[in-house]
Amino acid sequence: MTIAALTTRKRPIIISIFAVTGFIISAFQIILISYPGLREIEKWYPVVYGLLTAFRFIALVGVWHMKKWGAELFAYSLLGKIAVQIGVNDFTMLATIDTILSAVFAIVFMCFWKRMDRNL
Repeated sequence: MTIAALTTRKRPIIISIFAVTGFIISAFQIILISYPGLREIEKWYPVVYGLLTAFRFIALVGVWHMKKWGAELFAYSLLGKIAVQIGVNDFTMLATIDTILSAVFAIVFMCFWKRMDRNL
């Protein structure tokens, strides 16, 4: 492996900050899955919320390792979250802040997409 190949895959500081922040947020969201208020929105909503949280956590692992699939999965899970929020009309302050923060994360992750590795 050449030096140029190693330097192009070096993780930028902003990716590290956002990934660690995302891991912390995901930990709280995993706890939030069992919150009874989610079941009041729709009976199936906690399951979908849990799947989207799991996808976002897996995507963050991929981004942490500078993999293109991680940034792509994060963007797709954000689109899924937005679609579900619109479908169930969940526009609470916490959900809106999470969506805006996730959109900022996705934009930053996609800005570094070219520097990420395509391989698993």
